[in-house]
Amino acid sequence: MTTPSNTTEGLSLPAERARRGGFYLGLILAAMLCLVFLELLVFFVVGVLIMGEDIEFLGEPGVAGYLGLPLLGGVVTLLPLLVLVRRHPGLRIDSTGMSKVWPRRTETVQWADIDEIRFNSRRSYLLLVLKAGARQGKPNARDKRTLVLLHSLGHSLWRRRRPAHADLIIDASERFAPGKYTAEPWNPGKARV
Repeated sequence: MTTPSNTTEGLSLPAERARRGGFYLGLILAAMLCLVFLELLVFFVVGVLIMGEDIEFLGEPGVAGYLGLPLLGGVVTLLPLLVLVRRHPGLRIDSTGMSKVWPRRTETVQWADIDEIRFNSRRSYLLLVLKAGARQGKPNARDKRTLVLLHSLGHSLWRRRRPAHADLIIDASERFAPGKYTAEPWNPGKARV
């Protein structure tokens, strides 16, 4: 398990979905193993019990016959998962601002551009409300404030499966930019930015 780094320089949190990548890999491998057992059971029921073949009938497909479909399914499932895990950034909070961190690049929002720091009602997403005109080149950036989803804190439905990173984010943001954090959650049904 990766632990967040919270030093005097700032706070670094890993990408939550990337942190759970090992769990997803184990889940895919378990599903592949279950598919092998299911194939074996189908061959046994159809070949031995229904058609009355000898038990040697189970050896006819061979290793390639039993492993072909599960391996294909595992590869087809694993490749998009690897792409998704690499897409999600980590989070860094330091004296310059709040940053999305990927393996090869970093995107930083300066403290001067941030009007409010909020979470959604479930505290599963970190949201930044940027000042009017803070993001040049974006539509309506000069006329009104912009809401930016900065970081996913984990499972959006079950709170107990979400790490307690929200309190660390609040502490770090209050240390570097006091007063920017707004405790009231952003609720898209009630208020628009």
